[in-house]
Amino acid sequence: MNEIPMTNRIIAAAAHAGFYLGGVGFLLIPYLIKTVWRHDDFIAGHARQALYMQIGAFLFSLLVIPLAFFLSPETAAFIGIGFLTVAWALFALVAAFKALIGEEYVYPMLKLVNLG
Repeated sequence: MNEIPMTNRIIAAAAHAGFYLGGVGFLLIPYLIKTVWRHDDFIAGHARQALYMQIGAFLFSLLVIPLAFFLSPETAAFIGIGFLTVAWALFALVAAFKALIGEEYVYPMLKLVNLG
């Protein structure tokens, strides 16, 4: 039996699901959750992971714009939009699922840069 209340698991999953809202939601939602529930380690940990991942993916996507000037636009679009969006969406889905079942999750990219 998982000791983490379902409400806390849903809030933690919402931090990851902010990705699916687009706009500033993918940054604002995890930030607000991290700030409001900073004293709950489970929720704050998931929100921190989501926020770091969203910021990193956003910055990476900004690098694709100059890349389009050097490569063909189709190649840049495939690399940046196709791969990044699919990977970003899948990782957010897995992270939200892990939060809902009460498990910790570290995005693979954050493990590479030692933020996990």
